[in-house]
Amino acid sequence: MCCVKRALLALAVVAGALPLCGGCSSRPATIAPVDVDPDEASRLALEQYDKDDDGLLRDSELAAVPGIAKYKKLYDQDADGAVSAEEIAARLELWSEQGLGFRPLNLVLTVDGRPLPGATVTFVPEPYLGPNVKRAAGTTDASGMASMSVAVEDMPADLKDLPIEGVMGGTFKVEVTHPTAKLPARFNTETTLGEEVAFDTIRERATVSISTK
Repeated sequence: MCCVKRALLALAVVAGALPLCGGCSSRPATIAPVDVDPDEASRLALEQYDKDDDGLLRDSELAAVPGIAKYKKLYDQDADGAVSAEEIAARLELWSEQGLGFRPLNLVLTVDGRPLPGATVTFVPEPYLGPNVKRAAGTTDASGMASMSVAVEDMPADLKDLPIEGVMGGTFKVEVTHPTAKLPARFNTETTLGEEVAFDTIRERATVSISTK
């Protein structure tokens, strides 16, 4: 129940329903969108993942950046089957227009169709986004649900003293580990799982369904 309350509080803050006061001012504080330079990030994305140096990320290359691959249609605006630096930059510009800086996120994990309690799910931000997008993690309960959150020290300044949890907008690799269950490397150290946190991708709940068979 406490996790639900924290998530609802975070949603109220992000939606602007709950004012945040800074210092002695009574004006609500604003949660600024995550500071990512679209042009620099798109350049770095191609530098990292464009293995054939043709200026495009094709399916074989997108396999290494699963957060983009999962939402390829949102990136590939000219529908040529590949993603260009310009299309990545345009996507990142849209994040800024959406005003997404911090949001609550519950994640449901199933392994071979069943919930896996006690698993740690980690959102690892793509390096090309720069240092301002922070990793988030959560531990699944008996129902397979995890309340995802950045570390307290990585929260926006106006939220650090509030009992809330949440994640930053961005593109992530998703890693799933467990202290006793043996999970294939393709779900952790060599993960093929990805996610993008934006207002037109996932809302307040994400699902990760993996098969070990």
